[in-house]
Amino acid sequence: MWGYKMEFKQKKKIAVIGDVMLDEFIFGDVTRINPEAPVPVLEFERSEYRLGGAANVANNIFSLGGHCVLIGRIGKEKRIKKILEGKNIHYDFIENESIPTITKTRMMVGTQHLLRLDRETKLPITSKDVKKIVKKVRNIDIIVISDYAKGMITQELMDELRKLNKIILADPKITKPELFKDVYLIKPNLEETKKSLHVDVKEEKDVELAGKLLQKKYHSNILITRGKEGMSLFEKGEKPFHVPTTAREVYEVSGAGDTVIATIAIALGSEKNLEEAVILSNKAAGIVVGKIGTATVTKKELSSKMDKENLKIKTRKEIKEITKDLKNKNKKIVFTNGRFDILHLGHIDYLSKAKSFGDKLIIGLNTDISVRKIKGKNRPFTDENSRATILASLLFVDAVILFDEETPYDLIKFVQPDVLIKGGDYKVEDIVGYDIVKDSGGKIETLDLLEGYSTSLIEEKV
Repeated sequence: MWGYKMEFKQKKKIAVIGDVMLDEFIFGDVTRINPEAPVPVLEFERSEYRLGGAANVANNIFSLGGHCVLIGRIGKEKRIKKILEGKNIHYDFIENESIPTITKTRMMVGTQHLLRLDRETKLPITSKDVKKIVKKVRNIDIIVISDYAKGMITQELMDELRKLNKIILADPKITKPELFKDVYLIKPNLEETKKSLHVDVKEEKDVELAGKLLQKKYHSNILITRGKEGMSLFEKGEKPFHVPTTAREVYEVSGAGDTVIATIAIALGSEKNLEEAVILSNKAAGIVVGKIGTATVTKKELSSKMDKENLKIKTRKEIKEITKDLKNKNKKIVFTNGRFDILHLGHIDYLSKAKSFGDKLIIGLNTDISVRKIKGKNRPFTDENSRATILASLLFVDAVILFDEETPYDLIKFVQPDVLIKGGDYKVEDIVGYDIVKDSGGKIETLDLLEGYSTSLIEEKV
């Protein structure tokens, strides 16, 4: 069975340091406008308290079956301690009775936000606090920094943490770039990337340039989260690694970044590599944005999602059974093939259009051995396991099958597709498998490729 397995066996100790928050959700219905002012009246139904900010990161680690210690600051409101204790999440707080615990109150009508009320005091921690925190994390392996620019993360704290030579993962509000230099990984979103570089980031080529600039600026691995466009990893010494989003429906994006950094932490803590950790975090984010309010992903949910996607990666025996069943049901099978070495927007556009020609889309994917035969020993850039898993995560892809040969001729003969798809840069009669599909009464279709996007162009830029 191909594909990544969702197995977290945490071997490294994790600490989450950052701005601890309490998220309050007030749910109700709006049926009238306030006669005193032109604003809606929310008729109260219920309220919920949830862990937010750095506490949500710790909660996600716990929900995924991991363990960590949460280090942060709270004020007069102590409700958050009871919630953490109820979940058996370990914490070590700096308590300051002169300030409020950071609380965000969201008023909701169904899945829609009506209003958010923030109660907070931005106050930097003291040198005495820094010394206490550093002492607490000396025996920790991985430190997650959850920075919401509320005063918990200071220059002095980061300078002292770097001296410990730990794996530091930073989820920052990039208001002070110097804070996060020389850590293992920084995870900005697109808006934070724009603010850090003072540039606009619209297209994939802009993202690649931005990633390289951030790497140079911070001397760190960079993961740019791009909302509906997925994520882009820029790992030192490696090619850019783009992962498309897997969300079906998006109800709530608040807290999704917490889920991403938490999943990366527990994956690295389970001795997975950074690329694997990013793929898993992308799956987790795809689940959590489909939930209402600040939420977490469970180990069972993530495992189920991975299993479903891994099931799309088929053996020839499985493909034979599938195609036989589809033909018995008069379903139209669409087939295309490729290396899909660096998955980009052009591939996504091509595959989504290919699916529209039939009921099920099967992709023939060149194995690493096959790619080396064609492109030489330095290719592929991305291994077959990663390429197959990413393709399987796309909603419009129904099955992926790998082949070792230089061409998919034998595979096409085996699948017997109703429609064979290839890029518009091929002449129809030159397409591998043309004769097979034509003789069986099928169709051969060519698709125009999205201009400005190709693996060769990306390779040239790199």
